[in-house]
Amino acid sequence: MHNVGFVEPEDMNVTSGKRRYTSLIGYCSSKLAQVMFSSILHKRIPAEAGISVVCVSPGIVYTNVARDLPKFLLAAYKIIPYFVFNAEEGSRSTLFAATDPQVPEYCDTLKADDWPVCPFLSQDCHPTNPSEEAHNIETAYKVWENTLEMIGLPSDAVERLLEGEELKCQYGIS
Repeated sequence: MHNVGFVEPEDMNVTSGKRRYTSLIGYCSSKLAQVMFSSILHKRIPAEAGISVVCVSPGIVYTNVARDLPKFLLAAYKIIPYFVFNAEEGSRSTLFAATDPQVPEYCDTLKADDWPVCPFLSQDCHPTNPSEEAHNIETAYKVWENTLEMIGLPSDAVERLLEGEELKCQYGIS
């Protein structure tokens, strides 16, 4: 769904009134923002830290998230069960990303190549390229900065956490 998302860094919560909020806009835009944030996180974590950042698409999974979709989409969502995964099937790509020994190698390769976006696995557990909009590094950095500001963390939070410093955000201690 990140493919149809759009992120306005100065209005990430869609509260300015420039765009009308719908659950579909919120969902798609949040998925794109996650890919963008993850791309910067991927860049900020040094290779020697041994931490991989991967975005994973579970595919279309039958969950309660569809409850607020427009009625025609909700109807389509219910009549195409062949293309919709159950929760177990939808977890496959996430479990693959967490357990397959080749995933860290894939992450390291992209980091070494200075690829602009984070590693991304499709619902069939294959590396794939995120949307064109996800490649907008300028917007990704703004998403990074705005997100850290919203939760009350400094822009160098990753580096400080990797050094073992304890940081406090508005939600508690990291």
